[in-house]
Amino acid sequence: MQNWSEEMWQILLIGLIVGFFIGYLVARFTNGSVKAQKQAQQELKQANETIAEQKEQLEQHFTETSDLMKNLAQDYQKLYQHFAKTSTALLPDNHNEIFALTQENPTPQLRAKEEQPKDYSEGSSGLFKHES
Repeated sequence: MQNWSEEMWQILLIGLIVGFFIGYLVARFTNGSVKAQKQAQQELKQANETIAEQKEQLEQHFTETSDLMKNLAQDYQKLYQHFAKTSTALLPDNHNEIFALTQENPTPQLRAKEEQPKDYSEGSSGLFKHES
């Protein structure tokens, strides 16, 4: 290296001290934004974890609901089969006779045409006649 004069060394030392001082000030003033950025990252991470947990709970809910609906359908099918099987076993062999007894007098006989009530009058009521 060249021979530096004493003034050069002093300028270099003063520049180094000023540089450290400026670096300290910059770090101190930007430290707040770094803290805020770290806090925002932490909040984002926590929000993502909460969303993932809720998503897992939702998936578990729909899986359980699907299983319960499947069980309900199977139970309904078993009930239907039980009714179908026991209805033939519990009804007597002469169940046609039972239905015939109930149909002996299902409805009264229809009246003759002359006996039917009329929904109109024989003549005009005179409601729309002009009296002169």
